[in-house]
Amino acid sequence: MPAFSAAGALTLLLFGFGLGWELRSRARPAQPGSSNIAASSFGLENFRINGISRVAPDPQTGEVRITLDAERRVTLQGSLDDPRIQQVLVYAVKSYDNAGIRRDTLDALRPRASNPYFRQALLYAMRQDRNPGVRLEALDAVRGLEWDPDTRRAFLDLLEHDANPGLRIAAIDELVKHADQEVLAALGQLAAKDSSRFVRLKCATAIRDIEAK
Repeated sequence: MPAFSAAGALTLLLFGFGLGWELRSRARPAQPGSSNIAASSFGLENFRINGISRVAPDPQTGEVRITLDAERRVTLQGSLDDPRIQQVLVYAVKSYDNAGIRRDTLDALRPRASNPYFRQALLYAMRQDRNPGVRLEALDAVRGLEWDPDTRRAFLDLLEHDANPGLRIAAIDELVKHADQEVLAALGQLAAKDSSRFVRLKCATAIRDIEAK
């Protein structure tokens, strides 16, 4: 999974909404000062971003403030409906190297977790983030959402491959609500061979409960 260092030589250059993030090998020196800018009036084209200092959702207004370190420090503020805000937040969840920022970004996305764009980012974090605390936060954010094939596959992958037994148990709790033959087969395999005794017992209990229904 790619990781981008805010202190490294690489910087990020954003070409509009649709073209995504592109790496550049050299950064221009930062300039002193900072600005507060509404995201709706801010052009991200050709804007070099060296790091993200803060992601702060406002539960009262539904807006998000994102502090970026670029040619100068800039704070973007706007709605989660704004494509500029969405793009920075999804980048932060998937690729930013600071676990605290990734966790704060999950909190910002949580109220709109049912949004397909955000849900894919949350499922990605649940499966791929290298910090188990962030993976657990992402799991909690998608818990209870509409059960679609992508969500089902993500929870099965978590059950079968996550190194943290606590996360595997959390995946079991969600999967038993939507049990089918594939889920039963996965539970059966882990009941027989999982490295954690507690996970094996949890799987065996889940199988009995499902079959008793």
